[in-house]
Amino acid sequence: MTNETDTFVQEVDEKLREERMKSMAVRYGPWIGGAVLAFLLGIGGWQWWREHQTNQSRAHADLYVAAQRLAAENDLDGAKAAFAALRDQGPRNYRVMAMLEHAAVLAEQGDLEAALAEFDRAAEAAPDPTMRDTARLRAAFIAAEINDFASLQQRLAPLIEAQSSFSFLARELLGIEAWEAGQLDLARSTLEGLTLAFDAPPAVQERAQIALSVIGPPAEAPAAPTPAPSEGESK
Repeated sequence: MTNETDTFVQEVDEKLREERMKSMAVRYGPWIGGAVLAFLLGIGGWQWWREHQTNQSRAHADLYVAAQRLAAENDLDGAKAAFAALRDQGPRNYRVMAMLEHAAVLAEQGDLEAALAEFDRAAEAAPDPTMRDTARLRAAFIAAEINDFASLQQRLAPLIEAQSSFSFLARELLGIEAWEAGQLDLARSTLEGLTLAFDAPPAVQERAQIALSVIGPPAEAPAAPTPAPSEGESK
């Protein structure tokens, strides 16, 4: 009798579980199905978005290479127009690279003011420090041509303080331009620092040493005159 009772209880429990599962399926089934469908749609959308981004990057890369080809063929007007069109479309990296190339074409055509503004724009939009400092340094070389020395110092200060691979080139430019501006003490100290920097590129050290040899050492202060003997002193 006990076995029959246990069997009956088990059957009742199973029936109750079945009824509970059916009730939950009826109650929550649409929600669960909707969640699964949303998950599948999300996965599909994400895959589509990735493929779309990849295709966009490839298309933009092809346009960028075509614009570079125009510049290499000395079709500067064509290259300028092509790079200008690429500045505001596609992935951010390509947009900034297009700005850099556009500025370079402007500089080659002699429009230095426009080139300087474009390099500054690229520096502001750069997605990483390397691209930003590249734009800043190239802008500084143009600023050395068209701006005064004080404004150039302001431009170079962030590059020098950053202690990046660009800081040596920035310090070299500062030393040369200080020499040109007649600030020889600043020129000597900057260039001497480069010659002593063990991690500076050898080419930069060599150019700094050559510049120092041309600038020459500081002029020696004239010797103080020997005081004349007073009248009371014996001769």
